[in-house]
Amino acid sequence: MSGDIRKSEKGGNTAYLNIGAWYDNETGHIHLTLPHSGWFHTTVIGDEKSKRGHPNLYGKLARALKEAGVPGPEVDETDNA
Repeated sequence: MSGDIRKSEKGGNTAYLNIGAWYDNETGHIHLTLPHSGWFHTTVIGDEKSKRGHPNLYGKLARALKEAGVPGPEVDETDNA
């Protein structure tokens, strides 16, 4: 799959996913995709009451977007250490 999904060189149960991530300012969702898969695209939001809500993951993804220098939501980084 052109390197988007690969088994760890150490074997075992670990797989590495080369994901794409971006923030949609209008919806507040962070999108995740495996660019060449044709099947993997999902979203996450910080609202724990939402079906797609996962505050911890959302915060970590927001931090990753910030570290990459691309737009993302404002979050309290102390909650995502």
